[in-house]
Amino acid sequence: MGIRQLPKNIDIKSVTTEEVSKFWNKNPLCASAISRPLGSEEYFTEYNLLREKNETLEFSYKLHEYKAFAGKKVLDVGSGNGYVLSKYASEGAQVFGVDITQTGIDLCKKRFQYMGLNGDFQVADAQDLPFDDNEFDCVCSMGVLHHVPDTNKAIAEIYRVLKPGGRLIVMFYYRGSAKFRWQFRIKSWNKKKPMQQLVNEVDGKGNPKGDVYSKSELKKMLRKFTELNMFVDSLNSQDIFLGLGRYIPNVVCKPLSGTLGWFLYAKGRKPK
Repeated sequence: MGIRQLPKNIDIKSVTTEEVSKFWNKNPLCASAISRPLGSEEYFTEYNLLREKNETLEFSYKLHEYKAFAGKKVLDVGSGNGYVLSKYASEGAQVFGVDITQTGIDLCKKRFQYMGLNGDFQVADAQDLPFDDNEFDCVCSMGVLHHVPDTNKAIAEIYRVLKPGGRLIVMFYYRGSAKFRWQFRIKSWNKKKPMQQLVNEVDGKGNPKGDVYSKSELKKMLRKFTELNMFVDSLNSQDIFLGLGRYIPNVVCKPLSGTLGWFLYAKGRKPK
């Protein structure tokens, strides 16, 4: 009997911006896991609780340095439903959000309206940001850039609009994670699905592009930034124990999250 082979991978190099936009317009972040009507106050409350199970407020404040940008300009590339920007705005930042979908922009506006906050939101492509050079003190993008057709072009745009000395805060999916190296490999064998398809389907069936990066790959992509710091987090018990993981609290895996987590974070600065 020969060695069982993984299914042949699918190509994501030809994915278009229109395909990405179409998918996310119909599938807002985590909407399928939320029982409340899209855009209602209850919707945002439930989303917050869902997010903060995986990323605590304490972690979020440390990661994003919200208080450090009071009175300064912050841009979120792929602003989703405005969760991160609402934290910056609550701490006094002047915030701007771009998203490839009108659905996302409408959700951001509704969140800010409910919270009594001010923000500037517009539909825009991460690969062609509608801002001047050297405009922002901080640019963040959380779990977005690996869905963009040309990720390197989007990174170049972020670099362009950041002020010299400006802060970069981003998150990507991690190639060295237990989810990718273990869970997806087993699923690929069992379900006869290509690994790339499984990466795409993390964010829903029909998602045209998701991607994973090693630390060395991401370091190369962010090579223009200085003071670069990368770290890993977010490990689910099912990433390691598969089906049995539903019976095992995620806290059991916490000691390994810094090595085998699914999220690869990077922080840096544009050189002065």
